[in-house]
Amino acid sequence: MVAVPTKMARPASKLGSKRERTRKAILDAAFRLLGNEKGLTVRIEEVCAAAHVSRGTFYNYFTSLEQLFEVLAIELSHDLNHALVSTFDETQSHAQGANVAIQHYLNYARHDPAWAWAMVHLSAFGPTFGAEAWDACQRAIAKGIEAGEFDVPNATVGRDLMTGTVLATVRTMLRSGAERPQPRIVAYHLLRALGVPNAHARDIAERPLPDIVVSK
Repeated sequence: MVAVPTKMARPASKLGSKRERTRKAILDAAFRLLGNEKGLTVRIEEVCAAAHVSRGTFYNYFTSLEQLFEVLAIELSHDLNHALVSTFDETQSHAQGANVAIQHYLNYARHDPAWAWAMVHLSAFGPTFGAEAWDACQRAIAKGIEAGEFDVPNATVGRDLMTGTVLATVRTMLRSGAERPQPRIVAYHLLRALGVPNAHARDIAERPLPDIVVSK
């Protein structure tokens, strides 16, 4: 069972200086605009208006909307990634680690639709779930291939298979109401696609998940 904090992860609250407060205001404004179904077509003017800053001020912090989105994606996913890494046990297999990551990402999205919508929209502009999660997934798949647990041509194929399926499932969860796919079923089929034998994949997907606590 996932331990969900009262407030899910948001852009880091570093409020020591005026510059830090303004940067956070811009990130918060972008999150609010992206965190709903209609948030795909956000413009700089909208971010500036929501953050109550001028366009010139915006460019003092970010070189472009794309850079803002890159930073926001990392900040929105960093604490979840850190919490997942903290649960990793050296005795776990790479398949077990992949299962935990898949199910917790889907559970997290289910508990925080605004976060989920923001990550869906941000993934349209860059690496799925942000560069940090994207790179970590590729490294994990590579280690699983090296250990003989995953049977895919290379880490890139495995990464795309895993992140693409999780992202598509998040979209389905957001739009389907009560008819939401079960994270354990998605995890099982992803493990099978990665080459994990049927019985082993089923056993892993059915195991209780380790608790995670995502810091605010």
